[in-house]
Amino acid sequence: MGRVIFLAIAFAATVATYASAYFPSRMETPQLASCVVPFEAPVSAATLAGPGLHWQCHGTRQDAAAEHMLVRFDLSADSEVEAPKYLRSRIGMFDQVELTVIDRDGTMRQSRQTQDSVRLISGEPMFLVELPEITPESRALFVRYDGARHDVTVLRSKLFKADPSRTMPHYHNMLFLALVLGMMLMPVVFDLAFWSALRSPFLLWHAALSLAFASMVLLRSGLVVEFVEISIETWRQLLIVSLGVAILVAAFFTNAFVEGGRLDQRLRKLLLAAGIWGFAASAIHALGLEVLAPLGGRFHTYALLPVLAVFIWAMADAYRRGSRSIRFQIVGWIPLLLAYSIEIVTNVLPLGIPSEALPLFYIGVLSETTITAIGVADRFFMLRRERDQARTKAEALEHLSERDPLTGLHNRRAIDARFEDLHRAGYETFALIDLDHFKPVNDTAGHLVGDEVLKVVARVIESDGDGIAMRMGGEEFLLVMRGKDAPARAEKLRNAIPIRVAQEVPELEQLVTASMGLLVAPRLAVPMANFADIYSRVDMLLYEAKAQGRNRTVSERLQAFERGKIRQSTQPERRKNDRRKTRAA
Repeated sequence: MGRVIFLAIAFAATVATYASAYFPSRMETPQLASCVVPFEAPVSAATLAGPGLHWQCHGTRQDAAAEHMLVRFDLSADSEVEAPKYLRSRIGMFDQVELTVIDRDGTMRQSRQTQDSVRLISGEPMFLVELPEITPESRALFVRYDGARHDVTVLRSKLFKADPSRTMPHYHNMLFLALVLGMMLMPVVFDLAFWSALRSPFLLWHAALSLAFASMVLLRSGLVVEFVEISIETWRQLLIVSLGVAILVAAFFTNAFVEGGRLDQRLRKLLLAAGIWGFAASAIHALGLEVLAPLGGRFHTYALLPVLAVFIWAMADAYRRGSRSIRFQIVGWIPLLLAYSIEIVTNVLPLGIPSEALPLFYIGVLSETTITAIGVADRFFMLRRERDQARTKAEALEHLSERDPLTGLHNRRAIDARFEDLHRAGYETFALIDLDHFKPVNDTAGHLVGDEVLKVVARVIESDGDGIAMRMGGEEFLLVMRGKDAPARAEKLRNAIPIRVAQEVPELEQLVTASMGLLVAPRLAVPMANFADIYSRVDMLLYEAKAQGRNRTVSERLQAFERGKIRQSTQPERRKNDRRKTRAA
């Protein structure tokens, strides 16, 4: 995790350094409005030029919600200062924008534009209007917005001396944003490749999330206007809906990405509901309903506040519960959440002109793309490892498809097919168990009771977590085990059979004991072993246990092996030490 945090910090620092070289700090510093005043009725040019207009520039956000908005720019009287030529502002719905330049002698020059006649430019969701002629004698520029539905359109009006979309820093910005867009599309390829190997839903959701964020970058950067002709209304709607889609997909991705049991189920449902609401609120805002016009863009901001809160809550809960995946997502999303927090706060509180924190947003989407993609890859490899482990166990157990219908244990034909794989996987201890004097049980108590005894024995021997139990036929069972303590575990199970049978089959009046032949056949010692030879030897050991009085174990450890023939050590002392006879207590 520490390396991930270091990678995130280094990545953010690199992007911030690169971005600072090309973002608007290197562009011309725009001239900001001197005053923004609302009016209930249109203000005529004659009123603007006359002495009777008293400006009261409160600068509050509530002032930017009237039907007619008037923006004043005070112009310099210095003839050496180049006059501004362009007005740039944030796209939004309005009926008309009227620009009036007033000279000191009262001369006026005017121009009017509708939202369909202004020029859309890239860099941000902005439009550009050419100003009436401004001379050294000009004292003020008045910009009147009629029917503005989005207060940010008024508040972000700025003047430029040159076309901001035709400068070298702007072209550098566009190149940088194009690179950002390309980087954001790369995880989609990897997600689809991972999906072909592991059909986990979070991979498709992450691919959809990468596409959603890429669409947002394409729209918020204004790159879209470099490729297609688009109206302000369409651009605005796409921009808003793209955010809603990103919120919806992010909710479903986070829900699928967090491991099972690492997020409260009620919070999972709340997260999905928040995503759906974020999309619905965005769609409503995109419609530009008249009933919501007094709120301007603040309706969308207010609606998304609970969505942001739910996302932060869900991430905190998953982190508290020990989710590994959410740690990557938190690190990747910190810049993005910070950017949206800044945007929401500056839109809700009267702290000046609302900010979209675009440089931080671009860093955020890059961070989300890279760090979260690393988390997706990490989760993919973990799931694949778990799947491979499960498959190995399944091959050791479930792929032994033929089972005994009475006890549910595997039968001999099953181990015949998988013996080499099991032996290679470390199953080197073979214990053949046979019930002593079982025929009288069937004769005196009946076959139904006898069947119950066999079921109890099956439950006993299959209780070992590192063993595979099989019924070889009749009252004979085979236990294939791994681990250094396998012989001791097998003996413990054999001793447990009489106790468990007596407890679980109370109608049985006689004690049921078991004899066992146990063979340890290490793969290093007998690499070419086959099951027929192993079974033949362990059956001989069982026969010896029966011959010595039953209710005991005879065990042996192989020292050498030839295919089709078992050859034991020729040293008498070693054979004596290797063979152990254990009598029942």
